[in-house]
Amino acid sequence: MELITLVIAFLIGAVMGLTGAGGSILAVPVFTYLLRLDIITATGYSLFVVGMTSLVGAIKNIIQGNIELKQALYFSIPSLVTVIITRGTIVPLIPDEIFSSDGLVIAKQTLLLGLFAILIFYAAYSMLKKKPEQEIKPSFDVKRLAIQGALLGIIMGLLGAGGGFMIVPVLVLVAGMDMKKAIGTSLMIIAVNALSGFIAGASGLGNIDWIFLLKFTVLMVAGIFTGSYLTTKIDSQKLKKGFAWFITGVGAYILIKEFLSL
Repeated sequence: MELITLVIAFLIGAVMGLTGAGGSILAVPVFTYLLRLDIITATGYSLFVVGMTSLVGAIKNIIQGNIELKQALYFSIPSLVTVIITRGTIVPLIPDEIFSSDGLVIAKQTLLLGLFAILIFYAAYSMLKKKPEQEIKPSFDVKRLAIQGALLGIIMGLLGAGGGFMIVPVLVLVAGMDMKKAIGTSLMIIAVNALSGFIAGASGLGNIDWIFLLKFTVLMVAGIFTGSYLTTKIDSQKLKKGFAWFITGVGAYILIKEFLSL
């Protein structure tokens, strides 16, 4: 089973390299349904592997000068605060049984995976929607940037996800960055937030399998470099649309699995 999981880790990285998305969206279901980890451990492991792979990309972009640190701070500081509070304080306070009535029980895992499925549908929609014919003029709005940063931190803390597909549009439209620097800066934000969230909630993960996590991370990074190389040979837009429909199926599977089996 571990061998299959590690092969999937490489494939997840390849998808990230090809489409620029998909790390946590695929990692959480793999950890939950393939390895049968509880949702807290699955999202915690997702924070680690996505944080480490994003860190590799962030370092590359720092060297290339694609990080806008000053503007990013308005987004990253609120998101860092909320991800630490959410992962370290709020998540442990959520009861294992959220709701119970006449034999119907909504557990913590069911609730969080339901929210995760909604996030997947949003990610798929953002990949499928057509770009407006006229580009929206970027404007630097500190208040809006901070609010959206704080909201993203909550999502990442709860679900172990919420990556570039949410951050990049905000950095472009609200922070006024060009696309290249928005992508580089988003990797830095994801790395800092995800690893901080992992550390904040590490005490609730029990015995962490560090060897497995490092193997998974290394293979994801290898997959990312492979996928990045293949972008010159594959139509990335068609691939992104195909991936969007695929994760829509993943989201539907999660809802059926968690709610129709109650």
